[in-house]
Amino acid sequence: MILVVKGFAKISRKGSTIVVSMPRKGSNGEVVWETKSVPLLDLELVVIVGSRVSLSSGVVTSLSEVGVPLLIHSRRADSVLTNPFDVRIAEVRRMLYNLINNPSWRIGIGRAFIEGKVLGMANVVRYFTYKATEKGEDVKWVLEEVSTVETNSLLELRNSRSIEELRLCEAKWSKRLWELLGLYIPKEYEFAGRNPKSKDPVNSAINYVYAVLYSLCTHALIASGLDPYVGIIHTERAGKTSLTYDFSEMFKPIAAHVVSVASRTAKISLDPKGYLNLDSLEVVTRTLYKTLKRKQEKGQRILRECIYAKAWELRQSIETAKKFEPFIYRAK
Repeated sequence: MILVVKGFAKISRKGSTIVVSMPRKGSNGEVVWETKSVPLLDLELVVIVGSRVSLSSGVVTSLSEVGVPLLIHSRRADSVLTNPFDVRIAEVRRMLYNLINNPSWRIGIGRAFIEGKVLGMANVVRYFTYKATEKGEDVKWVLEEVSTVETNSLLELRNSRSIEELRLCEAKWSKRLWELLGLYIPKEYEFAGRNPKSKDPVNSAINYVYAVLYSLCTHALIASGLDPYVGIIHTERAGKTSLTYDFSEMFKPIAAHVVSVASRTAKISLDPKGYLNLDSLEVVTRTLYKTLKRKQEKGQRILRECIYAKAWELRQSIETAKKFEPFIYRAK
């Protein structure tokens, strides 16, 4: 399960369980601490939202021992804590550091990441278009537009000869696909397109789901023996997990699908500090968790497993020079 903690709370360890304590007002006005215990073995990810949660060092140690990432999500930045010593194989990292200086290799891998994102986003738009068509809405033109985007974006990607050209291609076609997806997000949200700095509920929800995906991708890359700080498309900077951002491009359509579904099935709202309120967090997290549990590749792997499988395939590509095939999300 994904454990999400928001607001004033304390997280501690008791034996093999994680205990979350939150204050509530009792019937007589006194403060009563309510607790929730979760077995460590049931956890896949712990998410802390905001800066009012305190936790003991024993919690961090326990999560590290069982390989569960800890994500701290805020409006300014996201921090992912995971055990960097799970994989003690240095050879693959040396190979990665050498390849990063090969422009041809970087462009090839970067092209695969972006291709996966664009085609995955196209599938999400196509999914909602089919749903709208079934309800009698006249949106068949969107299917033609999506096909045009796929054709033209793949052509531009094949013709890109530099990382900068790949970045421009990704920005151009992602913007267009978000515009098309916006047709299926309720107008009450006034969603004007993807903008990480926007304080509207939809963009805030996307930021939250992205943060969860970043933590899973970072964990998957480390588990595969790769250095998440190496940059292929994103610029390397101290403390920036550039490879995580590169690798996660293929999985961002998941966020587009999850947030679109959540916005259509519930009311997503923000609290006074600009975070998703508790009800919205629950809806978005539940939708994300349900999506990550769906089988994706011919009924063999669930979506969460695909993230780890693709990280391992990236490692194999580095070691054997085998062509890396992008992950393409299929909305269901």
